[in-house]
Amino acid sequence: MELQFIKEKLSNQNFKNSVSENINEWMIGFEQSEEQKTNIHLWFDSMIHQFLDILDDVEIKEELSVLIFSKYVELKCYWKQLNTQIQYQNFNTGEADPNLIIKASLTTYILIALEPLIHDEDLNEIQEFLTKPIRELMIEETSVDSRQHIHEDSLSNLLEQQLQTLYYDKEKLFTQLQCNSTLEVIALLQNMREQVKSLHAEMENSCILDGTIRFTGNRRIRIQKI
Repeated sequence: MELQFIKEKLSNQNFKNSVSENINEWMIGFEQSEEQKTNIHLWFDSMIHQFLDILDDVEIKEELSVLIFSKYVELKCYWKQLNTQIQYQNFNTGEADPNLIIKASLTTYILIALEPLIHDEDLNEIQEFLTKPIRELMIEETSVDSRQHIHEDSLSNLLEQQLQTLYYDKEKLFTQLQCNSTLEVIALLQNMREQVKSLHAEMENSCILDGTIRFTGNRRIRIQKI
């Protein structure tokens, strides 16, 4: 794993543009001030630069892989903490702190950038570990009543973790499709479906002669003898 390749993933122009667009939409959607927008930019840039500074001090390829793995776990845990807090704020007061929302969203951008740098098996193990209730990882001698209580708590925790996973998948989908709502995703898919239908209708009368002459679409061909 090359250091320059890692840096490119976290500092290329497309990455920066996506982050800026997300922050601008957050600023408008939550009616945030220019100062708040600047603070979020500084916070995010600081996260990226601190990580890149660590990578600059590491020369061994294997160590770079370990650092990527560690940073991914750290950020995934941080994202889960933010998401849990956001959910409880929504439940308790009907609204969440906009700063928490944008930080969770921007953390997703880094996670998505790092995922291709980690083996699929490692990603699966991380996901499995983080979605498994902590109580299931502890060995305890308990009474039947206590075991029943733990089972109920574990089920509740598991459902919460699954909800967090779905929320992350939604953020990832929005990021990849450059959409901001489910309605935009639906509209995008409908548009793609219409394009496929249109292309199919245009090409259904296509033909190939002798493997070298190709006629595509609905066209009239006139051949004259000379």
